[in-house]
Amino acid sequence: MRKTVIVSIALLACLSLNHNADAETLINFNDFSSDSGYQLKGVAQKVDNSIQLSTEGDANKNTVGAIWFDTPVNVTNFNVAFSYTFSGGQFTGADGMVFVIQDPNSPKYLGGTGGAIGYGGTIIKGVEQPGITNSIGLEYDSWTNTDRSDISSNHVGIDVNGSTTSLVQSTVSTTFNGTGTWYSWIDYDGATLSVYVSQSNTKPGSPTLTYGSSASPFLIKDYTDSSTGLVGFTASTGSVTQTTRLNSFSYDANPVPEPSTLALLGTGAVFAGIASRRKARKTSLAG
Repeated sequence: MRKTVIVSIALLACLSLNHNADAETLINFNDFSSDSGYQLKGVAQKVDNSIQLSTEGDANKNTVGAIWFDTPVNVTNFNVAFSYTFSGGQFTGADGMVFVIQDPNSPKYLGGTGGAIGYGGTIIKGVEQPGITNSIGLEYDSWTNTDRSDISSNHVGIDVNGSTTSLVQSTVSTTFNGTGTWYSWIDYDGATLSVYVSQSNTKPGSPTLTYGSSASPFLIKDYTDSSTGLVGFTASTGSVTQTTRLNSFSYDANPVPEPSTLALLGTGAVFAGIASRRKARKTSLAG
Protein backbone atom coordinates (compact mmCIF):
# COMPACT_ATOMS: atom_id res chain seq x y z
CA MET A 1 0.00 0.00 0.00
CA ARG A 2 2.93 2.32 0.67
CA LYS A 3 3.81 2.26 -3.04
CA THR A 4 0.24 3.21 -3.94
CA VAL A 5 0.35 6.17 -1.55
CA ILE A 6 3.71 7.34 -2.89
CA VAL A 7 2.58 7.05 -6.53
CA SER A 8 -0.68 8.86 -5.79
CA ILE A 9 1.05 11.68 -3.94
CA ALA A 10 3.60 11.99 -6.74
CA LEU A 11 0.79 12.13 -9.30
CA LEU A 12 -0.98 14.84 -7.36
CA ALA A 13 2.23 16.83 -6.97
CA CYS A 14 3.03 16.64 -10.67
CA LEU A 15 -0.47 17.69 -11.68
CA SER A 16 -0.37 20.51 -9.18
CA LEU A 17 2.95 21.71 -10.55
CA ASN A 18 1.66 21.52 -14.12
CA HIS A 19 -1.47 23.47 -13.23
CA ASN A 20 0.53 26.15 -11.43
CA ALA A 21 2.81 26.43 -14.43
CA ASP A 22 -0.25 27.39 -16.50
CA ALA A 23 -0.63 30.52 -14.36
CA GLU A 24 2.34 32.19 -15.93
CA THR A 25 3.46 35.50 -17.32
CA LEU A 26 3.24 35.01 -21.06
CA ILE A 27 4.34 38.54 -21.97
CA ASN A 28 6.38 40.88 -19.78
CA PHE A 29 7.96 44.20 -20.72
CA ASN A 30 9.03 46.40 -17.82
CA ASP A 31 10.06 48.79 -20.58
CA PHE A 32 10.72 48.51 -24.30
CA SER A 33 14.50 48.60 -24.33
CA SER A 34 14.35 45.30 -26.24
CA ASP A 35 13.60 45.27 -29.96
CA SER A 36 12.24 41.70 -29.98
CA GLY A 37 8.92 40.10 -29.07
CA TYR A 38 6.67 42.58 -30.85
CA GLN A 39 5.95 44.30 -34.16
CA LEU A 40 5.28 47.99 -34.77
CA LYS A 41 2.73 49.08 -37.36
CA GLY A 42 1.78 52.39 -38.93
CA VAL A 43 3.50 55.42 -37.37
CA ALA A 44 4.47 53.60 -34.13
CA GLN A 45 8.11 53.94 -33.12
CA LYS A 46 10.37 53.24 -30.15
CA VAL A 47 11.28 56.40 -28.23
CA ASP A 48 13.16 56.48 -24.89
CA ASN A 49 12.43 52.79 -24.16
CA SER A 50 8.70 53.38 -24.68
CA ILE A 51 6.52 52.69 -27.71
CA GLN A 52 5.22 55.95 -29.14
CA LEU A 53 2.01 55.04 -30.91
CA SER A 54 1.12 58.57 -32.03
CA THR A 55 2.83 61.95 -32.10
CA GLU A 56 1.45 65.44 -31.57
CA GLY A 57 1.72 68.20 -34.19
CA ASP A 58 0.10 69.41 -37.39
CA ALA A 59 2.31 67.13 -39.46
CA ASN A 60 0.92 64.12 -37.56
CA LYS A 61 -2.82 64.62 -38.05
CA ASN A 62 -4.95 61.64 -39.12
CA THR A 63 -2.35 58.99 -38.35
CA VAL A 64 -2.58 55.53 -36.80
CA GLY A 65 0.01 53.36 -35.03
CA ALA A 66 0.05 50.01 -33.27
CA ILE A 67 2.17 47.47 -31.42
CA TRP A 68 1.36 43.75 -31.65
CA PHE A 69 3.02 41.14 -29.44
CA ASP A 70 4.36 37.99 -31.09
CA THR A 71 3.13 35.48 -28.50
CA PRO A 72 -0.49 34.26 -28.85
CA VAL A 73 -2.11 34.10 -25.40
CA ASN A 74 -4.91 32.23 -23.66
CA VAL A 75 -7.94 34.53 -23.39
CA THR A 76 -10.20 32.38 -21.20
CA ASN A 77 -8.84 33.83 -17.94
CA PHE A 78 -6.15 36.51 -17.58
CA ASN A 79 -4.63 39.52 -15.82
CA VAL A 80 -3.12 42.45 -17.70
CA ALA A 81 -1.12 45.41 -16.38
CA PHE A 82 0.42 48.32 -18.27
CA SER A 83 1.43 51.97 -17.99
CA TYR A 84 0.93 54.75 -20.51
CA THR A 85 1.32 58.49 -21.06
CA PHE A 86 -0.78 60.96 -23.07
CA SER A 87 0.71 64.40 -23.70
CA GLY A 88 0.60 67.42 -26.00
CA GLY A 89 -1.90 68.49 -28.60
CA GLN A 90 -4.81 70.90 -28.32
CA PHE A 91 -7.54 70.78 -25.68
CA THR A 92 -7.48 67.29 -24.08
CA GLY A 93 -5.54 65.79 -26.98
CA ALA A 94 -6.86 63.13 -29.34
CA ASP A 95 -7.72 60.46 -29.84
CA GLY A 96 -6.52 57.90 -27.34
CA MET A 97 -5.44 54.25 -27.21
CA VAL A 98 -7.08 50.80 -27.36
CA PHE A 99 -5.87 47.50 -25.86
CA VAL A 100 -6.97 44.84 -28.34
CA ILE A 101 -7.41 41.06 -28.27
CA GLN A 102 -8.13 39.57 -31.69
CA ASP A 103 -8.38 36.24 -33.51
CA PRO A 104 -4.77 35.16 -34.20
CA ASN A 105 -5.84 33.22 -37.30
CA SER A 106 -6.99 36.25 -39.30
CA PRO A 107 -5.29 39.31 -37.79
CA LYS A 108 -5.81 42.89 -38.89
CA TYR A 109 -3.23 45.27 -37.50
CA LEU A 110 -4.65 48.76 -38.05
CA GLY A 111 -8.08 50.34 -37.95
CA GLY A 112 -9.06 53.90 -38.80
CA THR A 113 -7.81 57.33 -37.74
CA GLY A 114 -9.53 59.91 -35.53
CA GLY A 115 -12.33 58.54 -33.35
CA ALA A 116 -11.64 55.00 -34.55
CA ILE A 117 -8.51 55.12 -32.30
CA GLY A 118 -6.74 52.72 -34.65
CA TYR A 119 -9.27 50.00 -33.74
CA GLY A 120 -12.63 50.98 -35.22
CA GLY A 121 -13.57 51.80 -38.76
CA THR A 122 -14.42 54.93 -40.68
CA ILE A 123 -17.96 56.28 -40.31
CA ILE A 124 -19.68 56.67 -43.69
CA LYS A 125 -23.15 58.27 -43.81
CA GLY A 126 -23.58 57.66 -40.10
CA VAL A 127 -22.60 53.98 -40.23
CA GLU A 128 -19.28 52.76 -38.83
CA GLN A 129 -17.44 50.44 -41.20
CA PRO A 130 -15.68 47.41 -39.62
CA GLY A 131 -12.26 48.00 -38.12
CA ILE A 132 -10.41 45.13 -36.43
CA THR A 133 -13.12 42.45 -36.49
CA ASN A 134 -13.23 39.22 -34.42
CA SER A 135 -11.90 41.12 -31.44
CA ILE A 136 -12.53 43.03 -28.26
CA GLY A 137 -10.98 46.38 -27.34
CA LEU A 138 -10.52 48.39 -24.14
CA GLU A 139 -10.44 52.04 -25.10
CA TYR A 140 -8.75 54.86 -23.22
CA ASP A 141 -10.41 57.75 -25.02
CA SER A 142 -9.30 61.39 -24.80
CA TRP A 143 -11.82 62.98 -27.17
CA THR A 144 -15.62 63.17 -27.34
CA ASN A 145 -16.93 61.68 -30.57
CA THR A 146 -20.70 62.15 -30.50
CA ASP A 147 -21.10 60.04 -33.64
CA ARG A 148 -19.71 57.13 -31.59
CA SER A 149 -21.85 57.92 -28.52
CA ASP A 150 -18.90 58.91 -26.31
CA ILE A 151 -20.01 60.04 -22.85
CA SER A 152 -17.07 62.42 -22.24
CA SER A 153 -13.65 63.52 -23.47
CA ASN A 154 -11.91 61.33 -20.89
CA HIS A 155 -13.30 57.82 -20.47
CA VAL A 156 -12.66 54.09 -20.69
CA GLY A 157 -14.92 51.77 -22.62
CA ILE A 158 -15.33 48.18 -23.79
CA ASP A 159 -15.55 47.72 -27.56
CA VAL A 160 -16.15 44.66 -29.74
CA ASN A 161 -15.67 43.62 -33.36
CA GLY A 162 -13.91 46.75 -34.55
CA SER A 163 -16.43 49.33 -33.37
CA THR A 164 -15.60 52.17 -30.97
CA THR A 165 -19.26 52.63 -30.10
CA SER A 166 -18.72 51.03 -26.71
CA LEU A 167 -20.86 48.39 -24.99
CA VAL A 168 -20.25 50.24 -21.72
CA GLN A 169 -18.25 53.33 -20.70
CA SER A 170 -17.07 55.08 -17.56
CA THR A 171 -15.76 58.64 -17.22
CA VAL A 172 -12.38 59.17 -15.55
CA SER A 173 -12.49 62.51 -13.72
CA THR A 174 -8.81 63.42 -14.05
CA THR A 175 -7.73 64.13 -17.63
CA PHE A 176 -5.37 61.50 -19.05
CA ASN A 177 -3.51 64.04 -21.18
CA GLY A 178 -0.77 66.08 -19.54
CA THR A 179 -1.05 64.49 -16.09
CA GLY A 180 1.95 62.15 -16.19
CA THR A 181 2.07 58.38 -16.23
CA TRP A 182 -1.15 56.40 -15.84
CA TYR A 183 -1.50 52.75 -14.84
CA SER A 184 -4.16 50.25 -15.81
CA TRP A 185 -5.08 46.68 -14.88
CA ILE A 186 -7.51 44.43 -16.72
CA ASP A 187 -8.79 41.27 -15.01
CA TYR A 188 -10.92 38.59 -16.66
CA ASP A 189 -12.21 35.48 -14.88
CA GLY A 190 -14.06 33.91 -17.79
CA ALA A 191 -17.28 35.82 -17.09
CA THR A 192 -16.53 39.33 -15.84
CA LEU A 193 -14.11 41.84 -17.34
CA SER A 194 -12.87 44.47 -14.86
CA VAL A 195 -10.84 47.56 -15.80
CA TYR A 196 -8.87 49.64 -13.29
CA VAL A 197 -7.08 52.95 -13.93
CA SER A 198 -4.98 55.04 -11.57
CA GLN A 199 -2.25 57.66 -11.45
CA SER A 200 -0.58 55.47 -8.81
CA ASN A 201 1.16 52.18 -9.56
CA THR A 202 -0.87 50.59 -6.76
CA LYS A 203 -3.96 48.82 -8.07
CA PRO A 204 -7.20 50.41 -6.75
CA GLY A 205 -9.55 48.38 -4.59
CA SER A 206 -12.52 48.96 -6.92
CA PRO A 207 -12.64 48.80 -10.73
CA THR A 208 -13.35 51.80 -12.91
CA LEU A 209 -15.48 49.66 -15.19
CA THR A 210 -16.89 46.12 -15.22
CA TYR A 211 -18.86 44.13 -17.76
CA GLY A 212 -20.42 40.67 -17.51
CA SER A 213 -21.31 38.45 -14.56
CA SER A 214 -21.66 34.78 -13.65
CA ALA A 215 -25.36 35.01 -14.51
CA SER A 216 -24.70 36.84 -17.78
CA PRO A 217 -21.08 36.15 -18.75
CA PHE A 218 -19.05 38.23 -21.18
CA LEU A 219 -17.38 35.51 -23.26
CA ILE A 220 -14.38 36.92 -25.08
CA LYS A 221 -13.94 33.83 -27.24
CA ASP A 222 -17.40 34.49 -28.72
CA TYR A 223 -15.89 37.62 -30.28
CA THR A 224 -12.39 36.37 -31.09
CA ASP A 225 -13.69 33.00 -32.37
CA SER A 226 -10.81 31.41 -30.48
CA SER A 227 -9.66 30.61 -26.95
CA THR A 228 -6.31 32.14 -27.86
CA GLY A 229 -5.69 35.68 -29.01
CA LEU A 230 -3.21 38.10 -30.47
CA VAL A 231 -2.83 41.15 -28.22
CA GLY A 232 -1.66 44.68 -28.89
CA PHE A 233 -2.36 48.39 -28.63
CA THR A 234 -3.59 50.83 -31.25
CA ALA A 235 -3.74 54.63 -31.23
CA SER A 236 -4.65 57.42 -33.61
CA THR A 237 -4.87 61.14 -34.20
CA GLY A 238 -7.45 63.11 -36.13
CA SER A 239 -7.69 66.83 -36.76
CA VAL A 240 -6.46 67.13 -33.15
CA THR A 241 -3.33 65.23 -32.08
CA GLN A 242 -1.46 63.98 -29.02
CA THR A 243 1.61 61.95 -28.18
CA THR A 244 0.60 58.50 -26.93
CA ARG A 245 3.19 56.27 -25.29
CA LEU A 246 3.01 52.73 -23.95
CA ASN A 247 5.66 52.40 -21.23
CA SER A 248 5.25 48.85 -19.91
CA PHE A 249 3.05 45.78 -20.41
CA SER A 250 2.48 42.33 -18.91
CA TYR A 251 -0.03 39.57 -19.65
CA ASP A 252 -0.60 36.71 -17.19
CA ALA A 253 -2.81 33.78 -18.20
CA ASN A 254 -4.59 31.77 -15.51
CA PRO A 255 -6.65 29.13 -17.37
CA VAL A 256 -9.11 26.81 -15.66
CA PRO A 257 -7.79 23.20 -15.45
CA GLU A 258 -8.82 20.96 -18.33
CA PRO A 259 -11.50 18.30 -17.50
CA SER A 260 -8.94 15.52 -18.02
CA THR A 261 -6.68 17.15 -15.43
CA LEU A 262 -9.55 17.40 -12.97
CA ALA A 263 -10.40 13.75 -13.57
CA LEU A 264 -6.81 12.67 -12.92
CA LEU A 265 -6.69 14.74 -9.77
CA GLY A 266 -9.86 13.06 -8.59
CA THR A 267 -8.47 9.60 -9.37
CA GLY A 268 -5.27 10.35 -7.48
CA ALA A 269 -7.27 11.53 -4.47
CA VAL A 270 -9.37 8.34 -4.52
CA PHE A 271 -6.26 6.13 -4.63
CA ALA A 272 -4.71 8.05 -1.76
CA GLY A 273 -7.93 7.78 0.24
CA ILE A 274 -8.25 4.02 -0.31
CA ALA A 275 -4.64 3.43 0.70
CA SER A 276 -5.07 5.53 3.82
CA ARG A 277 -8.20 3.62 4.90
CA ARG A 278 -6.55 0.24 4.32
CA LYS A 279 -3.52 1.29 6.38
CA ALA A 280 -5.78 2.48 9.18
CA ARG A 281 -7.70 -0.81 9.11
CA LYS A 282 -4.47 -2.85 9.37
CA THR A 283 -3.30 -0.75 12.29
CA SER A 284 -6.63 -1.29 14.05
CA LEU A 285 -6.52 -5.08 13.54
CA ALA A 286 -2.92 -5.24 14.72
CA GLY A 287 -3.88 -3.41 17.89
